[in-house]
Amino acid sequence: MINSANRNTLWASIVAEELDRAGVRTVCVSPGSRSTPLAIAFAAHQSLKVLVHIDERSSSFFGLGLAKVTKSPVGLLCTSGTAAANYYPAIIEAYYSGIPLIVLTADRPPELRDCGAGQTIDQIRLYGNHVRYFFEVGTPEISGFRLRHLRSLVSRAVGIAVGKAHTPSGPIHLNFPFQDPLTPVNLPDDVPDDLALTQPLAWQGRSTGSAYTQTVSGTLTLGVDSIATIANQIISCPKGVIVVGIWAGIGARDVELEAAIRRLAAVTGYPLLAESTGLNRQDVISSYDSFFRSTRFRNTHIPDLVIRFGAMPTSKSYQIWLESHIQTQQIIIGNGSNTDPTHGLTQSIHVDPVSFCEQLANYLEIYTLPDWQDKGWRESFHQAEVITKGAIAEFLASIDTLFEGKVFAELAHWLPAYTHLFVASSMPIRDLDTFFHNQQPIHVLANRGTNGIDGIVSSALGAAWGCDRPMVLVCGDLTFYHDLNGLMAVKKYQINLTIVLLNNDGGGIFDLLPIANFEPPFTELFSTPHGLDFAPIVQAYGCDYVQIRDWQHFHTCVLDSLQQSGTQVLEIKTDRQLNKQLHQHLWQSIQDSIDLNL
Repeated sequence: MINSANRNTLWASIVAEELDRAGVRTVCVSPGSRSTPLAIAFAAHQSLKVLVHIDERSSSFFGLGLAKVTKSPVGLLCTSGTAAANYYPAIIEAYYSGIPLIVLTADRPPELRDCGAGQTIDQIRLYGNHVRYFFEVGTPEISGFRLRHLRSLVSRAVGIAVGKAHTPSGPIHLNFPFQDPLTPVNLPDDVPDDLALTQPLAWQGRSTGSAYTQTVSGTLTLGVDSIATIANQIISCPKGVIVVGIWAGIGARDVELEAAIRRLAAVTGYPLLAESTGLNRQDVISSYDSFFRSTRFRNTHIPDLVIRFGAMPTSKSYQIWLESHIQTQQIIIGNGSNTDPTHGLTQSIHVDPVSFCEQLANYLEIYTLPDWQDKGWRESFHQAEVITKGAIAEFLASIDTLFEGKVFAELAHWLPAYTHLFVASSMPIRDLDTFFHNQQPIHVLANRGTNGIDGIVSSALGAAWGCDRPMVLVCGDLTFYHDLNGLMAVKKYQINLTIVLLNNDGGGIFDLLPIANFEPPFTELFSTPHGLDFAPIVQAYGCDYVQIRDWQHFHTCVLDSLQQSGTQVLEIKTDRQLNKQLHQHLWQSIQDSIDLNL
């Protein structure tokens, strides 16, 4: 696999080999001249799958979605200049959501920088603090020492990206300057003929075929005294809750973690509040965003303790509940980062979450006396859940119009088990929280690191390409428009994806915010109606298109789409003003039901 035609080809061959040995299986490549040595080496390496994306921005989000669903590192390769800058939004999302992207940017050599050479920008630490690691690799040099360093650098960087070093998983950036020639032309004497014999370790790396530098990580656990302290805190706080948000990193939604959290909830007797992105919602409190809108419920349910796994939930009403009881103690299980925007009384615990749950549950089972739990407290949350679900069901039963919230209720009723549901930010993720109460195991994916709408289509396509399960994307029209270029991957790679496009002709979420009362400038600056006809656009990219007529049509089209190859766009046109009125009516109805019955 080593191409020794010249120093650039040898250098690039070693990079490809070490990426493969370190666990990278796919590289998303965008065309360019300066990245030629690496692109050719990746294409020649039998164990690396190369996916070509013309648009670097779409490429990076595609890689993000792929890494998210496969829970493994994905490489990105681009040429020099602003091509690399187009990676930045996806890198920021990967940084905050703990997704391992191996970002490889080609660059001009130092002598062609800062001198007016074309397609050249300052790429040193281009992504600032939004990567876990950066290194300027340097121009290729053929010596045993430099080649061993290159192997060590690449394999160690991948280890950092997957979270085996001192930082959480996330993107890393290696910058590769190349001098001419960039093509694999043979240059006599550029690479010594006897290099394989004189420098066998540099030439072949480890003889076992494993990564040159191996980073090994263990399970981070708490000592017995620390577990006992937390357990005694729980015993003294019978009115507690366990909350699960989206878990950052490549270990998210692990089956073992879900079982451990459910066991801890049972042992503590605490209500288990779960966001769809954090936990399958069977037999949990999933309607808390709705019933926390009741001022009466918030004021009468004062928690002693909150134990949270993962990020702060999307729910604004949950955050208001916390802020109204700011003296409440919070224990946050994560990677040690500050994830409490309420700035309350928190204990941030950096620990393996499965071990934490198991240690704590074991201690409580052994050392607690019977009947220490507050069963009335837990029952009140379950009653609120039942009341809220009943109010939502009654409300939706009376609605025949194509209402955005009902989309998620319908999907929850009949999506096949183990379907993957990718949900866009803005209004869809909020409607998911309110209306998606599934009893089937559905894996929910979202880009919630920074909650942006950019790159969602590409992320879902990347996830669909790397997944052996049916995939459904639900997104709004502005999100869809923002990443139309991502659909090029459909035409090139025949990806199976069902896209449910909620088109309310603008930014519907702004209608639910106070700025909607200020007209002008509301329409021009915030709701931004566009009037686009998406049908011919998506068909140009090789997607099938259907405009949904009614709920039965929606049901039929989604299930049919899941059985088809390729990507289908199912567009649901809705009215923003009606959508606003229906949301407000439902929220008031839920508050009235909670206030009346609890």
